Amino acid sequence: MKHVWAGLAAGLMGCATPTGAGGASFTKADLDASLDARIAAEDRGDGPGATAAGDALSRRMEPWAVFISDMSGFSKLTREKGIAWFLSQIRRMERVALPLLARHQVELVKQYGDDLFIVSKDPARLVAFARDFLAALEAERAKGHPLRVSIGIASGEVLRVGADLFGEPVNRASKLGEDLGEPGELLLGVEVFEALGPAAGTGCVLEPEGTRGAKFPFARCGEAPEAAR
Repeated sequence: MKHVWAGLAAGLMGCATPTGAGGASFTKADLDASLDARIAAEDRGDGPGATAAGDALSRRMEPWAVFISDMSGFSKLTREKGIAWFLSQIRRMERVALPLLARHQVELVKQYGDDLFIVSKDPARLVAFARDFLAALEAERAKGHPLRVSIGIASGEVLRVGADLFGEPVNRASKLGEDLGEPGELLLGVEVFEALGPAAGTGCVLEPEGTRGAKFPFARCGEAPEAAR
């Protein structure tokens, strides 16, 4: 369903609170030029040139904590209630997120359908935002609005290209938030969990590799799976 919302996120994007310029000024055109230089060097057999072009791109990478959330359980309800209902629920989610983005000083990079992509240099800020976001959505749910999300947060070296993010932490945050997380859950990469102080990590349980089929260990915070359904 994400394609129905691809062009409608400008309001939320415009209100995001940036934490720093980072790589946001590196555009798709810049990326294409860097990759074309590497491809040209490869094609002419210039190994050092290809390596240099790749190294130049690698130097663009920066350490970021990455938050990716996914709304849960909407496919069946949308078939029953229609697209306007679905979009209104996304808008409700936005209205919950906006003040929290500013309060925690984290940066919304993009919204893709009902997914939010948020970054911070400080993993603890993202975790605090995630906890408040889940609590606020639960308050909406208590009013009869079925707003539930699963959230994944990972950190490491990331390449930012305009409103896009590339890197292993992005892949893991996506896996945690979109594939492994249950509604109402916050899943953290081990590196994020270890970066938190004891108080910030309260309520999180380390899960070994293989849990839910994951190829890496992670920390589970929030509701147990059986309570989240």
